[in-house]
Amino acid sequence: MINTLINEMSFSLPLPHLFLAFISFSVIFFGEKIARTFNIIDYPDNIRKTHDRPTAQLGGIILFCYIIPAHFIEFFFFKNTYGLKYFSITLIIYLVFFLVGLRDDQKSMSPTTKIWILVTTLFITLPTFQSLIVDKIAFKNLSYVINLHGASIYFTIFAIFALYNALNFADGSNGVAGSLGIFWILFLIIKSNNFSNFYYQAILFSLLIVLYFNVKKKLFLGNSGSGLLSSIIALLLIKEYKNNNLFCDEIFLILFLPGIDMIRITFQRMSGGFSPFSADKQHFHHYLEKITFIKKKFVFLIYITLSILPIFIYTYLSKNFYLVSVVCITTYFVIFFLLKKKSI
Repeated sequence: MINTLINEMSFSLPLPHLFLAFISFSVIFFGEKIARTFNIIDYPDNIRKTHDRPTAQLGGIILFCYIIPAHFIEFFFFKNTYGLKYFSITLIIYLVFFLVGLRDDQKSMSPTTKIWILVTTLFITLPTFQSLIVDKIAFKNLSYVINLHGASIYFTIFAIFALYNALNFADGSNGVAGSLGIFWILFLIIKSNNFSNFYYQAILFSLLIVLYFNVKKKLFLGNSGSGLLSSIIALLLIKEYKNNNLFCDEIFLILFLPGIDMIRITFQRMSGGFSPFSADKQHFHHYLEKITFIKKKFVFLIYITLSILPIFIYTYLSKNFYLVSVVCITTYFVIFFLLKKKSI
């Protein structure tokens, strides 16, 4: 499959890719100065933030400098079939999610303020373009379809915000969020047969750059990066779903691990009397980090392997969505409790 992917993915507009890559590496080269200018340096506190040294949260800026120009190039050079309205709405959403994250990196914003800004933006923009609203839930191997009718806008906003929150929760160990983004965009490329799509390539290449330097401990993705990435992936999932290239069961399974971990953490915090948005070190990747025989730099490889398994099982081993879901949920909690017991 990897060889097929490489063979099919021919480079679209190689010069723009080189130019955007040059900008990205320039951001990294001048990273310290940029980070100080924007005040986006993450300092360790030896409590929740245990990294070795102050680290620039440049991931979001790198993604922004590569993906947003690619969004313009896709529209003006490839004449996106959705037209100006789709281009404008998606651009607004990307900018808001990125800027809210950037402000949060600079000076922590209250969860209420972030939610209000993001949800309001979605409520204003999405209803103006029906192709960005999920109006029914269809499964690949189930015969029935759930029509959402008047609840469609609420379901769509909930789904986008859930992905935003899940990726934000997963972004706590080097390489986890970046590798998730790479897995998701590769899945979208394969399912939609968009191997030569310039915009999809731009997302993939920018994530590879961020992942490499993140694993090398040179930078963090930051809230700006997780916010921008989650909004991009969410809208692309909706787009390909509406184009009948994806089904809800497939989306559920590729998002399974960060999604189920977010649900567990949310209920765990609320049952303990804490805000569901309070910070802690009870995430799945945190427990992986506590296992002595696992080096921290390999945690993301274990995490992404476990993230790929549900859709792999569903695609190649069993077409029974209910069975796969039950097995995945059971396996997750067994592994979680074993990790929790081991780390105590």
